[in-house]
Amino acid sequence: MQENSDFIDLYRPKDGYVFVVTYGRSGSTLTLNYLNSFPGYCIRGENNNVIFPLCSAITNLNNENFQVRRKNKSKPISERGPEMQRIMETPRDPWYGAELVDPERFAKGIFNSFVKEILSPPDGVRVSGFKEIQWANNLGRLKINLDLIAKYFPNARFIFQTRSYDAVAKSGWWTKRPQHEVKQYIENADAAFLSYASENSSCVHIRYEDLAEDCGGFRKLAGFLGEDYCSETAEKIVNEKLTHLKEKA
Repeated sequence: MQENSDFIDLYRPKDGYVFVVTYGRSGSTLTLNYLNSFPGYCIRGENNNVIFPLCSAITNLNNENFQVRRKNKSKPISERGPEMQRIMETPRDPWYGAELVDPERFAKGIFNSFVKEILSPPDGVRVSGFKEIQWANNLGRLKINLDLIAKYFPNARFIFQTRSYDAVAKSGWWTKRPQHEVKQYIENADAAFLSYASENSSCVHIRYEDLAEDCGGFRKLAGFLGEDYCSETAEKIVNEKLTHLKEKA
């Protein structure tokens, strides 16, 4: 499509995108390592939830003031509402220029820049994406943001990763937080993740326990993504001890 050629970075990974949706200390770095073992994959790590404000910006363009002016712009002046006849497309309008905003192009443009500047997939990559642990910080916007990502990132797939509350609570920075707060956070996140995954075929849910115990989670991931499962690779990744946050824990 000619339009898509204006957003070449967004459409460059020919087999689309994979996003890992989780929270901290869920074992998602194991998943990250495994995903990047597939030929042609470049799944990046965390980016401090940069995607969140980008999705908010896109959502803001559906504010009523934008919508009314876009709708009126497609009409002859004589058919616009009285107020829009008087002020629209003039500096008398406090939303002067809002009628020119194209939310679709803005969304593709901003995500195109995200791919180019944040994900920076190398040449030859067929699947790009990232993992992020801050999704559960704003559960009220989880569905809205994931729907936007699914709409604008070609062939977007989501991996929801969870881990038992008891294990998470004993790991990393979670140990310094009141345990009842940690429990509520994890339970709320798990419920929201599973709800979204159950309603969308582009999603899969894996548990850390299934990765660590018998590599069954890795086999499940490979099947979901249509990739070949290699038990040797999975076992090597599970047996490789990760050290980040160990000293702080």
